[in-house]
Amino acid sequence: MRLARFQPNTLRSPKATILRSACLALAMGVGVGAYTAPQSAVAAVPSVKKMAMVDMQRVLNETTAGKAARKKLESEGKAKAAKFDKKRAELEAAFAKFQKMAPAAQAREQEKLQRDQLELQNFYTTMQQGLMEDEAKMTERIYKNSSAIVKDLAAELGLDLVLVRDPMTVIFSKEGLDISSEVIKRYNSKHSKRSSKKSSK
Repeated sequence: MRLARFQPNTLRSPKATILRSACLALAMGVGVGAYTAPQSAVAAVPSVKKMAMVDMQRVLNETTAGKAARKKLESEGKAKAAKFDKKRAELEAAFAKFQKMAPAAQAREQEKLQRDQLELQNFYTTMQQGLMEDEAKMTERIYKNSSAIVKDLAAELGLDLVLVRDPMTVIFSKEGLDISSEVIKRYNSKHSKRSSKKSSK
């Protein structure tokens, strides 16, 4: 068995050990002192005196712009779904015809059938992504417009905080804190004409 080579510097004298410990303690003390934040840097948190909530799902479903956008999304979704169903029916008919072919004919048609199936899958994926993106854009636009309305309303009512009402986060709320109806009313007054002009184009 081979012994490890003796390293002279692995053993230190008691004097060197004490000196090293003192330096380490001093360094730790300086580090802790430097890390401690001064009390003057701690800012006081202001108290919330008045707050309200907005049910954004109501805004999306009940505003004129939200209803129009939802109707447009549903119309586009039905048109794309109808197109997909037509392509799928054509593929199913081609596959039924393929099963009745002779082996030699199947060998010739198999590659085309697989390509058509892949194209149908890609069409479905693209269709779903497009519908999701359109819905996200609609939601983002209504949220942005609603935020501006809520900001003005909060200034008028002297509100310190406005929350989005959601059953997963708000378990209980006192009556009168929900300002969704007023937000919907102002949204329709401000954006209904603009949205109707866009839909008519």
